[in-house]
Amino acid sequence: MQVPAEAFLGLQRVSETHFSLPLRPALSGGGGSLFGGVGLAAGMAALAQAAEKPLVWSTGQFLSLTQGMEALSVEVSLPAVGRHVTQGQVQGRHGDQPIFTVLGALGQRPEAGPGLWVTRPEAPAPESCPRIDREHKEETLHQAIELRRAKGMFGFSQEGEPSGCGRNLLWARMPGYTVDAVALAIIADYMPSVLGDALESQIFCTSLDNTLRLGLPRPTEWVLCDNRMTYTEGGFGYGTGYLWSESGHLLATATQSMIVRRPPVAAVAAG
Repeated sequence: MQVPAEAFLGLQRVSETHFSLPLRPALSGGGGSLFGGVGLAAGMAALAQAAEKPLVWSTGQFLSLTQGMEALSVEVSLPAVGRHVTQGQVQGRHGDQPIFTVLGALGQRPEAGPGLWVTRPEAPAPESCPRIDREHKEETLHQAIELRRAKGMFGFSQEGEPSGCGRNLLWARMPGYTVDAVALAIIADYMPSVLGDALESQIFCTSLDNTLRLGLPRPTEWVLCDNRMTYTEGGFGYGTGYLWSESGHLLATATQSMIVRRPPVAAVAAG
């Protein structure tokens, strides 16, 4: 039986607009700091609960790491509440220290004419794609995500061959959890894995922002992540991703700006 991915976060509601996010190891991306996609997902979940409307668009800016912290205070404000659309802001803090800021728009409107002008790429079924196993000495978020490589290199670990076009395809799922807005925010944060594919080597990066634009929810177990690197210059990079259901529906689009840096030679040698 699957449960909403929001349950994975462990977000606790304190009041109508105040939440607490316990920083357990399973929410970290390694090194004890909050995974960027989890920060965005927590802000999105808090917004949706406070506004009592579904998310349409959300963006998160990451301001500080969270090593050694036990919990974050998550505060929501709703400065623009409309009949169909509400716009809100979220501040994630540890005491007086800002950790992340999330903005979002929520609501539903009458259909004005559906359309789709991008095409889901062809990809082998998830079961026939090699699994990506990320080794960590400590508990991390990556143990809750199953990834399979359908095309190109997974740049964080150099698994696979570079595509030659700065594009990789990954299948992703969170076993036991439904694919909802929270799950998509977390899964979308694997998009920077395409950076290594584009530069054809192992590359480290730090997210500056994550932006997610959501389509209509569709039932699916696996999400196909079509990740594309747009450019790198001056130590920064920018990428985009399309998240598809198994049946070919566009679930979300994701964009991200990042700091780009090559790992130390010793780290590359160690693999």
